[in-house]
Amino acid sequence: MNAVDNYGVYRKLEWDKIKDDILKLADPKNVTRSFLTELFSRGAQTQDEDGNITMSPAKYNVTDYFDLPANILSNQTKAVKDTTIGIFIFNAFIIANAFGNKFEYMNVTMGKDNFGKLNSKLGMLLMEGKISVDEFAVYQNTVCWMGYNTEIFTPGVSAALIIPNPEVKKLKEQLLKEHPEFLKNEVIDNNVIANYKKLIEDPLVNKAKEELGKDPSFRLYEVKKPNFGNNYKNSVIENGPMMDLTTGKFRINNNAFNDGITPENFDLIANKALYASYSRGVNTAKGGTFAKYTNGMMQTVTLDVKGSDCGSHGYLTYEVEKGNWQSILFRYALINGKEVRLTSDILQQLIGKTIKIRTPLYCKGKKSVCNKCAGDSFYIMNIKNIGLTSSIPMNASLNKSMKKMHDLTIKTYPANMKKFIQFDS
Repeated sequence: MNAVDNYGVYRKLEWDKIKDDILKLADPKNVTRSFLTELFSRGAQTQDEDGNITMSPAKYNVTDYFDLPANILSNQTKAVKDTTIGIFIFNAFIIANAFGNKFEYMNVTMGKDNFGKLNSKLGMLLMEGKISVDEFAVYQNTVCWMGYNTEIFTPGVSAALIIPNPEVKKLKEQLLKEHPEFLKNEVIDNNVIANYKKLIEDPLVNKAKEELGKDPSFRLYEVKKPNFGNNYKNSVIENGPMMDLTTGKFRINNNAFNDGITPENFDLIANKALYASYSRGVNTAKGGTFAKYTNGMMQTVTLDVKGSDCGSHGYLTYEVEKGNWQSILFRYALINGKEVRLTSDILQQLIGKTIKIRTPLYCKGKKSVCNKCAGDSFYIMNIKNIGLTSSIPMNASLNKSMKKMHDLTIKTYPANMKKFIQFDS
């Protein structure tokens, strides 16, 4: 099947030529499935003697970009240079439609990371009362509707995603030649796993992303579901470290599923299926069991009345960072000798600093945890039986076990041991 247009190529369009369609898309009432199909779908035209179908090009691609004049949307008072049609639709149909001018025009691609950050921010603003429940409901409804219609402008799977890339294969041969120690079919320790990922796996995955980034179907992986480092890597690059169930440790399988199974790695491949099924069948039961244990143990832990204060002088030392400040939102901290309620504005100014916060660990409440030690989050969410929230980590563990059925990727992380171990002179 051939297409006469360069689907996925970034093309700059002149405002005068797309003005009518963009102005129509600016009104959320016009964002319908039929109109999106008219703008972004391709249709079959002719079929030659060899059976090849030539398709007519779509009027637009969501990656087509243009310069947006000021005041087209309620949240866009300034001109925006080089925004794409896809980003414009997201801002018009979802952001401006739900929140009006409370958010400036977001000229970023809404992949998994940016979309996750947006949702976290909205959850925080909802708790702070800076956006309403009705506004958030409009946002959720439009996101869900658009999610069910994305196939209109999402490319399908191409041969490039199925057939091993020759440049990646060449790099793989070169790297393994330079590091023959990874060709041994023997049990390895964690240090070897970290070195293998650094010297072999990461360069191969990065090279694959560079090569496949030229293909429009790579957009399927840009949202990170499915996972490129799992699905594509295991299929056509290499499996890498795999669990050897006879030793409880790992061995390296340099082949991908596309390469087939050799006598040397047959047991690893067979055990992979077994290990995946075991994680779903047994470890999920463990997670569920421990969730019941924590519920039984913590079910009597409740909140005291709003405004209560046990008078505790016990504080937890907390390092405020970009990645964790939201976890202590609405808690009470000791700042300049006074207890302060931590809002998002205050926490933004505390990033990089170490503070002392009130904590239920030191609460003196006889029957319940007081407001000052628990913070205000639970009160905002109207949760009184806070002990039952202790099952959240267990449920997260259960979900991880479920996902292991599909993803047994071995991951390594750098660790700052100073955060775990304190040395006293």
